[in-house]
Amino acid sequence: MGALLTLGLLAALLASGSALRCEECFAFATACSGPVLPCDPGEGACVSGVGHYTLGEGRTLSVAVRSCLEPSSCSQRHFSLTFRPGVAMRMNFTCCHQDGCNTGVVELPSVSSTTNGRSCPSCFVEGADHCDHMTPLPCTGEEDHCFEFTGTITAGNASLTKSSAGCAAPGACRKRVGVTKYARGVFDTLTQAVCYPAPRDEL
Repeated sequence: MGALLTLGLLAALLASGSALRCEECFAFATACSGPVLPCDPGEGACVSGVGHYTLGEGRTLSVAVRSCLEPSSCSQRHFSLTFRPGVAMRMNFTCCHQDGCNTGVVELPSVSSTTNGRSCPSCFVEGADHCDHMTPLPCTGEEDHCFEFTGTITAGNASLTKSSAGCAAPGACRKRVGVTKYARGVFDTLTQAVCYPAPRDEL
């Protein structure tokens, strides 16, 4: 009996020692830091990310997060969206698979103000499931795709439901209808997801 108990304890210690360890933190800010902790079973990746909404009229929403994550939810997500002048979103989430690998600095994508000769229909309506009115938006920098996204982004105890359209960097076209988990407590639930190359402006 003693030998069996010893073997059981040894197996438990080995199992706990083999768990991936990731930095854990969450903040409504552009950066956060926290302890490096063991992941739960099934969480075989570390994620670090930052997102920033500019909502117009001086309103902003930022979130920074680092956590363990299921490998099936883990992918590079680096893009920017412009809904209309002064209303935009930038996001950068990265994954890695070694102990403590998510402790580095995460930079938000830069956004150029130089027009690129393309334009998209645009709108941004909070708390709505569709846009009633679209206005033309000149695209800038790397944002050479048009998008139409409707849904809710949730970060901790904050959520933002919106119907939106505008110019996007190509990475935004990976967004799909359904629930996308970016990190623990950070989800994007879309009921509409359309993305296509922006047409060039007529000369």
